[in-house]
Formats: sequence, C-alpha cells, structure tokens
Amino acid sequence: MTSKPTATDSPVDATGSPAIGSPTSLETLLGLRSSTSLAGKLQPATDAMAQEKALLDKALLDKALLDKAPPDRMAPPHAAAASAAASTAALRQPPQPLDDVLEMELLFIHAGTPESALAQSWMQRMLDGTRLHVARFQDNITEQVQRFMPHAIFVHFDPLSTDEAAHLASQLHISHPHLPCVAVGRTKYPQCMLAALRAGVQDFLDVDAPVQTALQTVRELIKRMPAPQSSAPSAPLTAILSARAGLGSSLLVSHLAWYLQKRLHGRIEGKEISASEISNETLDGLLIDLGNPSGDCSLYMGTQSDFDFIEAVNNLRRFDRRLASTGLSRHESGLRMLTLPRQSSRLRDVSYADVDALLLRLRQYFRHVIADLGAVVPTHLAMRVALRASQVWVVCDQSVASVVSTTELLRQLDEQKIERERMHLIVSRHDSQLELEAQQIAKQLQLPLLATIPERRRELAQAVNQGQLLPSRLQREPYVQAVDKLATLLITTHHQAHAGDQAAPARGLNRFFHRTRS
Repeated sequence: MTSKPTATDSPVDATGSPAIGSPTSLETLLGLRSSTSLAGKLQPATDAMAQEKALLDKALLDKALLDKAPPDRMAPPHAAAASAAASTAALRQPPQPLDDVLEMELLFIHAGTPESALAQSWMQRMLDGTRLHVARFQDNITEQVQRFMPHAIFVHFDPLSTDEAAHLASQLHISHPHLPCVAVGRTKYPQCMLAALRAGVQDFLDVDAPVQTALQTVRELIKRMPAPQSSAPSAPLTAILSARAGLGSSLLVSHLAWYLQKRLHGRIEGKEISASEISNETLDGLLIDLGNPSGDCSLYMGTQSDFDFIEAVNNLRRFDRRLASTGLSRHESGLRMLTLPRQSSRLRDVSYADVDALLLRLRQYFRHVIADLGAVVPTHLAMRVALRASQVWVVCDQSVASVVSTTELLRQLDEQKIERERMHLIVSRHDSQLELEAQQIAKQLQLPLLATIPERRRELAQAVNQGQLLPSRLQREPYVQAVDKLATLLITTHHQAHAGDQAAPARGLNRFFHRTRS
C-alpha cells in the first residue's frame, strides 16, 4: 500500500530540491541535505534550459497542488497546461526596466566562471536600461568603487568561489557600511546562501527565480537605500617622503600638520585654546606617522597612544567617528595622530584591502590627512599610502648622494603607477651659498619645485631638545615662514572656505609693514 503524503510534504523537482515557488521557509531551505548537484560540478546552463526548467517546476507544482486540493475545489484537467502556457508567455516578455534606478550606477562582481557569465547575462537582462559595471574578485574593488561610485554592489556566489565571494562581501561591509551589498546566485546551492547571509549581504537574488520577483526585490532595496554617499567628503591626503634619512622629513611633517590644524580650526595666532573648545572641536587634521623608526612625529609633538595603525586596521568593523575622535592620540591643538607599532613584525599581516579601507574611512572623518612616509626604502605600506595620496611631496637636500637616491626612489614610485603629475619636490636644508641650486635639482629629477626649506638644524635641535616645535607665531624665523607657506598652499588648494579667513589678516599685516617701511 502506498502511503499518502502528509500535510508537511513540499513539492519537489526532479533533483530532490524544493520546487520554485514552494512555501519552504529559509531555515528549512538552508537545512536541506546537499543534492547531487552540489557535488562540485556546475551544470551547463543557457536561457533556453532555464525556461524549460521553470516550466517543468511550475508544472510539477501545479500537479502537487491539484493532488492535495479537495474534490469540490479540484481544478480542471487543463489547469496545469494553462499555467505552463502563462509561464511561457511571461518568460518571453522582456522585463520592465526600473524607472527609479535608471540613473543609478550599479556594480556586479564575479569570479569569471561559466556560472558567473550566466549570472552577468541575467543581471543585464533584468536591469535593462540601468548602468551595470562589471568587475572580478581579483580586481581592486576599492578603486572600482571610487571610479564608478555605485549606488549598490551585487556579488555573485557560486560553489566554486563561495569563500572568495563571502570574504569580499565582508570587506565591503567594513569599508563601505552604507553601500547596499546584494548576493546573486541560486537557492539550489544552500551553502552559497548561508555564506552570503553570514557575510552580511542585504538580500539574495535567485537567478532561477522569475525576473519580476528579482526586479521587485531590487526596487524595494532601492527604496530602503539611504541618501547617496557620492557627496560624502573625502579629505585630501598629502604624503611626504624622502629617499634618505636625516633630511628632516618628520620635523617638516610635524610642523606642517600643526600649522595646518590651527588654520583649519580657525585659530588666531597667539590665542590660547580653552578646554571647552577642545572638547567641542571637529576632526580637522590627522597626522599618520609611517616613518622608520616609528614614533618620531609623536615624540616631536609630545603625544603617545597605545592605539596604533595596526590596531586601527584590526578594528575596522567598529572604527567609527567616535573611535577616531577618542581612540587616537591628540595634540593640544586638536591634531590627531596615528603611528606604526614598535613591533615592525606586526606589519606582515596587513593586507592592501585593509589599508585602503582604513584610509578611505579616515578621509571620511577628517578634513585633511598628512602622512609621513619617512625615509623610504620603500615598504609596501608606504607605497600603498603614496598610491592613494592626493599629492606626493618628495624631500631631497643639496647633495649628490641625495639626488642619486631620490632618482632611484622616483623609479620605484613609477613602477607602482604613481603619476608624476601628483609629485612635487621640496629641497630641504637649503643653503643659497651652495653651487647645487634647487632649480638644478628639480630639473635633474624632472619634478616641479614646490618649496625650499632653509638650513636651520641648530634652531630645530634646540627646540626639540626642549620638548617643543617652532611655533608659527615666530614670523621672522625662516623655517617657520617656509613651512607656513606650505600650510597656506594646502588651505588655498583644498579648503577654500578657510582661504578667505586667512587671507584678510595677512593682507592687513602686509599693508602695515609697507607703511612702516615707508
């Protein structure tokens, strides 16, 4: 005797998986035993085969429902055929475009497998009329996001690349928490769905489901989206480096970051900063000290902190504006600082993606970031920061050895695809009495000369030995004048709102000095 199906039975397709459209819950779906289709081999698929499978699933579902229906509500014998015909007509109709997302940019990321090609074709057909950009897992996704500024990212999950897709989705959740991330795959692969949900995606689009269902899911996702983040500020990043130690790069960076912080915060020279003003101040300037040996800038600025660059990378999931304000060391001017750990071995586990994500996060929280890359025998970390910098200032002094070392440094920067258009030259410890002039050095290095920093080693050593820097109020000090010009350059180039506030007092002082000379 054949047992009758119980009320908990669900219609199944020929492979033993739940039929599409069955009322199977997500928990039940994820708990299903793997079928023969999950053995590791992907099934070849085309649009025609997908249509045939959809029709077969629909017919099996209709048949199962007819078997369970009471006699007085039994559908006519031709109900399954009519339903199948309706499904065929629906599949032949082109999907209606999403009018509310036609102007949006979307990014689809896949592994480059045959299954990925099918998913990409399905995505393009579903989002007809919408700009869909495509990238692969091995591409630099941070660069893709910065280039296309997508409103949502779709990550393809298939059995051959589940771990890669899950890792990418997790990284996107950390580096771009406000950017919707959607998984694309097949619900007949439960391990893919489970990995996607654990990675923190906001939804899962089934390639085998009706196109209109996926369209509705995307439409609801777009409605839930926050305001576009394309207008979010991205702070300028100024990287300063040299080819040899002893050129005063760290001292230059420390003075520049301090002077710029006072400018950004609207400070008047000579005015003390009250405790209440410090507690309410915004996140204006950040100094990242990546020089070797580490911590020189912190030593010059008199600040210490246990929260270093590696700690920031390891805490990306909870690194928000509040942590940036309270966790980083702070100078009395309000300048925040982030340094490398003393144990250089901890740098080995830092990935490029994590560095890019941290820099992107920091540039969202601060108004200007200055990075001291130190005397570079270029480390991977320093080169990565230079690659992301708005401008790269190369420090060289008036010696043949320094020019030769800087030439090699520039060659290495060129190999890292760092454009010369972003590079400028600063000649440090400049002495006008020496025959090797700054313009000659710039011509030899093929870099535009940005500034010359005068030779003031004795004055700088005396200030540092007293635990301080040269304050910007020393208007007659040549070193202060040179660094202050660089701070003014950054203000006028990147912070126009502050340029007018700073220009008016300067013009007044110039007129005053002109009258006294007359």
